[in-house]
Amino acid sequence: MPPVVEPPLFFLDYDGTLAPIVDDPAAAVPHPNAPDLLRDLDAQFPLWIVTGRDLQALSSFLDRPYSAIGLHGAQEGVVGRDVHSRMSDEAAAALRRLRASVPSVDGLRVEDKARSFAVHYREATDESGARDQLKDWLADLPEVLDAIWGKKVVELRPDGLTKGTAVRRIAAQHPDHVPVYLGDDVTDEDAFAALQEMDRDAVSIKVGPGDTRADARLDGPDAVIAYLRRYL
Repeated sequence: MPPVVEPPLFFLDYDGTLAPIVDDPAAAVPHPNAPDLLRDLDAQFPLWIVTGRDLQALSSFLDRPYSAIGLHGAQEGVVGRDVHSRMSDEAAAALRRLRASVPSVDGLRVEDKARSFAVHYREATDESGARDQLKDWLADLPEVLDAIWGKKVVELRPDGLTKGTAVRRIAAQHPDHVPVYLGDDVTDEDAFAALQEMDRDAVSIKVGPGDTRADARLDGPDAVIAYLRRYL
């Protein structure tokens, strides 16, 4: 079990961490114990949700005004309330052009995320072929964008805006707290790296299987809930 530190500054990913991974992102309801636990943690400690989702869309799952980072660092604000975009106009224009040119592949599904989007190929008849077509589509990606390959999905985001840049900025505002970051996906590795490069104590926790830079690991949302309860 990862260590319990005091006083914590929580950074919590949503999908795969507070909610089980499901085929349809619109059906990714939080773990049954997550809402009450988040409310109690947020009342005692600084807490941020750090997600690849659009923060307005996240409000359908989290009905409290948690501080949050959305779109892997391109949004900052409060779930269900005011959201500030850190995306440049140039990156937004490039994303619009790519959105209009997504290849037509059987079973491919586009998830729109405010000014960004993701392309899921989990339901493609030929997953390998779909991935190859997506790679060809992104072969000449504009320099202002990054393509992030996750769990049978590719997401497009502005270059230079990551979960890591967001975590560094927020952690600097809480110098007397110990950052505790939990996440399951490839974009969370940016945050793990950012925390490890800071000259301060921090806890980085990979949720689920796979290679990671994190210092510790938990099996899934059930283990995440059990770990977080130790702070109350």
